[in-house]
Amino acid sequence: MRLLGLGDNVIDYYTNTGAIYPGGNAFNAAVHASILSAEAAYMGNLADDAMSEVIVDALNRFHVDFSRCRKIPGTITKCCRYRVTDGERTYLGITAGDRWSGPLLLQEEDMEYLRSFSLIHSSCNAKMEEEMSRLSGLPALFTYDFGEKEKYRTDSYYDKICCGLDLALFSCPPMEESEIRSFCEPLHKRNTGLVLITMGSSGQCVSDGTSLVYGKAEFIDPVDTMGAGDSFLTAFVMALCEQGWTKGRIPAPAMIGLALEKATAYSTANCMKKGSFGYVTYAGHPL
Repeated sequence: MRLLGLGDNVIDYYTNTGAIYPGGNAFNAAVHASILSAEAAYMGNLADDAMSEVIVDALNRFHVDFSRCRKIPGTITKCCRYRVTDGERTYLGITAGDRWSGPLLLQEEDMEYLRSFSLIHSSCNAKMEEEMSRLSGLPALFTYDFGEKEKYRTDSYYDKICCGLDLALFSCPPMEESEIRSFCEPLHKRNTGLVLITMGSSGQCVSDGTSLVYGKAEFIDPVDTMGAGDSFLTAFVMALCEQGWTKGRIPAPAMIGLALEKATAYSTANCMKKGSFGYVTYAGHPL
């Protein structure tokens, strides 16, 4: 299986410990795919600052191909600041501004490269909304993380993203069945195959437009919950692909249930590592 993370990379900076971790939805998906034995690649813009070296070092360490990344002169890596206590993080803010390396703009020569993948994953944090429609004609499964913010849950945003979308991921508070069906309806109307909703300690739910399949959370004392959703999503889609999931096909509920179990186990184990996947540097970077 060949999986591509398309879009964002960031530095997660824990202000109370000084720890610096590489991250970003698309970046994390590529790293987790490699850990799970997929042939993984990451494609996005890289800044030309010291923080970008942390991103590149992690990609090399985890054997993720980044040969199609573009380094943008005069830019900085987006830095997300957190305070982490007892494994739970509090978001403090972000540093990037006008000098962020920015969203990747797909070139014609990129499209043939994208055709070589089994699955392409991107997210709202990639800021590539205008590029997403170009993925609809590719043979790869297309999955997308809409995050948790309301601004990514509007009809106009769905219209930009739900072009041949095979799976949409959302992070939500606990919801009743009727609320879940109502939430998923506008996505299925736009021909989105699956909607995966993670609800923290209340578990997960997957809608295929007809059935709802539920998964249970495992209760642990986490070392760090950073990247839990990315690890869950990656393990989930890979488990589905191992069972024969392909573009345009809706997996059977039993397939979805098994994938939820595998994803929960993997994500739970990942929460016992620091950062999004266990990589950390304490070097004296000027953050």
